[in-house]
Amino acid sequence: FKDQILGELSGIERVKLKENDYQVGGLTTLREWLTTRRELIRADLSGTHLHPPKGVLLVGVPGCGKSLSAKAIAAEWKLPLYRLDMASILGMYVGVSESRLKEALDTADRIAPCILWVDEIEKALAGGNSDSGTTTRLIGQFLFWLQESTSKVFMVATANDVSALPPELLRKGRFDELFFVDLPDERDRSEIICLYFRKYLQVEPTAELLAALAELSEGFAG
Repeated sequence: FKDQILGELSGIERVKLKENDYQVGGLTTLREWLTTRRELIRADLSGTHLHPPKGVLLVGVPGCGKSLSAKAIAAEWKLPLYRLDMASILGMYVGVSESRLKEALDTADRIAPCILWVDEIEKALAGGNSDSGTTTRLIGQFLFWLQESTSKVFMVATANDVSALPPELLRKGRFDELFFVDLPDERDRSEIICLYFRKYLQVEPTAELLAALAELSEGFAG
């Protein structure tokens, strides 16, 4: 009931995790980076000069695990996952969008610690000249929260088209790190194939079969 109220009032909805959301094949560099931040999101940082990690921006090829990564992080870190629905926040009247976004981000601060997932962020924050400055104000509000919030809200934002993102969003200090998610290389494809074998066939592929499938799947997404 609480999650339903959140979704109706603020554009934030709880994402229920499924068993297959716990595993991601490939994305080795991202997973290693996340491992070093896991304890910071849980630790008591009061009385220190340390800040909890703000989040990551994942850009790159569609279908390569960006959205799945948000679910996997929440599952791995044992934190609730909430999706910020930018489409429901964008109001039709001047001022409505800004107030909805502020309410959504304030709500995220109140329910922390959590993972906050923003999918295809470029669609909501792409610049435009025909919206009476609404987009510019939304970007400013969003960036101010990213920079000033000290709550344990770890944001995972995904984007397919990095060129559509406002330059301010890519500056250092906004997100902790930006990762480009490309098509998986041979090592990552082998890991993904093994995951599928375990999930659907409950067996491990032989080394010969795995090598052959990894070679045949060059250029494939996950």
